[in-house]
Amino acid sequence: MSDEYHRKRHLVWRERVLRRAGYLCEECARYGRRTPATVAHHIKHADAYPELRYDVTNGRALCAACHNKYHPEKGGRRGGED
Repeated sequence: MSDEYHRKRHLVWRERVLRRAGYLCEECARYGRRTPATVAHHIKHADAYPELRYDVTNGRALCAACHNKYHPEKGGRRGGED
């Protein structure tokens, strides 16, 4: 994991994304499930859109399972918007 994820600015962004979603996974909610969110996911990848890295509207609150689906390199099965 990058040191970026441990920086205060990222942690504040993460907390705001999770709080905005009520600490529930936004992807699971689409299917009527109430699953705790543990990951703030960049909708538009931070490397490709550095100007959106800390924009709360560029974040989705996800559970670990849903987040992994957006990242095949982490064991997920489908690609996402990231």
